[in-house]
Amino acid sequence: MEHLIPCKDSIYCFDQYSPEKSLSHNQTYSHPCCFSELCRNIHDIPHSIQFTHNKHDVPQCKDDMNCSNLTDPAHRSSYRHTDLPDYLVPCSNQQQCRNFTSEHRKKHFHGEKIDTLTINQNTSKGKNKLENKCVHNSIITLGTSQIKVNFASRKTKNQSQQDHFHSSEPDCIAKRTRLQQKLRANKSSSALNEQSSHVGLFENEETNRKDLLATFYTEVAGRSSIIEATDRDQYYNPTGRIYDLGRDDAFNGYSILIAQFYIDSQFNDTAMKVPIDALKVKGFQVIHVKTEDECITQMASNRYDIVWIISTSQIQNPSFISALTKYHSSGGAIFLFADNAPYVCHVSEFLKTKFGITVEGNYYGDKTLAYKENGHQKTGHFGQHDIFTGIENLYEGVTICHPVFSTPASRTKFTVIATATDGNASIAVYDPPATSTEGRLCLDCGFTKLYIKWDSAGTARYIVNASCWLLGMEKRMKQNRLN
Repeated sequence: MEHLIPCKDSIYCFDQYSPEKSLSHNQTYSHPCCFSELCRNIHDIPHSIQFTHNKHDVPQCKDDMNCSNLTDPAHRSSYRHTDLPDYLVPCSNQQQCRNFTSEHRKKHFHGEKIDTLTINQNTSKGKNKLENKCVHNSIITLGTSQIKVNFASRKTKNQSQQDHFHSSEPDCIAKRTRLQQKLRANKSSSALNEQSSHVGLFENEETNRKDLLATFYTEVAGRSSIIEATDRDQYYNPTGRIYDLGRDDAFNGYSILIAQFYIDSQFNDTAMKVPIDALKVKGFQVIHVKTEDECITQMASNRYDIVWIISTSQIQNPSFISALTKYHSSGGAIFLFADNAPYVCHVSEFLKTKFGITVEGNYYGDKTLAYKENGHQKTGHFGQHDIFTGIENLYEGVTICHPVFSTPASRTKFTVIATATDGNASIAVYDPPATSTEGRLCLDCGFTKLYIKWDSAGTARYIVNASCWLLGMEKRMKQNRLN
């Protein structure tokens, strides 16, 4: 059987997993299969052409699946473990990766040094075996050398980043203030800038994420499981605002309009003041209105970066949905709150108009969701997302609705990030394409958490985290650089 040219980077190759490069790269170069000679697809022709399966002659780990070193790439390459690959997949973030869960670390390699690397590719047909052995060894040695240089470079960058994270607080505040002034200047210069602030991707994602963390986000951004946290509440969530997504006072100059259309004896001004005060800790300016007419007027003022819509059972002003749609299309972010039917009207009509999605249902939940890596669509769980920073357990709400996707295409619009205990989506987000002028969206299907059991698992942190994420600071910072 003919084989492709062995990739010089062997198991360390990033291109074989790259969305942009993998197709052409993997048609030209082969890579060692992570399962070596034990691969179940070893006789599959396409697989055997792209991957090599030389014998990996190492002993079985005496602890096997009870081993405490399953996240150590060097140990994994030196000992076999039942049904686990010999080699880990390179994480695209390498040492910058902030996912420290065991599930992720058991699957991904992050630049850790492997002292004894003996990975051979299959020899090509028609070549002298000794010649091929020399050629392949030199290729692998070169590949390992190159990747070690890259890792050293990454380590230097990472160390620099860590030093930056731990720089003096006054320096951090000064930098944040300068950037906020630039962002506000860009925001106020014209309506076009307001729209285009939501457009574009990072040219250098590592640099932008670094600036985002140093300026607006905390060091633990994106991590639900924070193993180093020592103080925890009764729900096992880490205590202290250093484990929130957004830094305190980082969002001065950004405004939120809260449109509360559902009101009852419990959900009154006193109850609403609690989440408003939590938002103000991060620096947000908050205005609270209770009628559609007031909301329409305020949205048209172009003063608000985010609008909360707390739905009720009927729409009074027939122009409301078109006004909300215009606001969103012009770059405004929206936090959509619905609850059990019929208190879904505003949210459902907006989503139906925009995406062909409706909201319905009346499920009595009153339970707690648990974090699970890639558990976004698993019943009673939520997966990794910036919104869930510092949250391992999250109250789902008392009464809950769920989105109904009318077509397969509508299902692709929203990303489900949490699933209620009835198996239906309960939290979903929309992050618009880079070329879009739209703002971000977050859909929450149980707004009773805003005033009933506010102090339950993770609610306060989740609500504030989601508001920080909705701003789309990554794109705003990118636009600031372009200007």
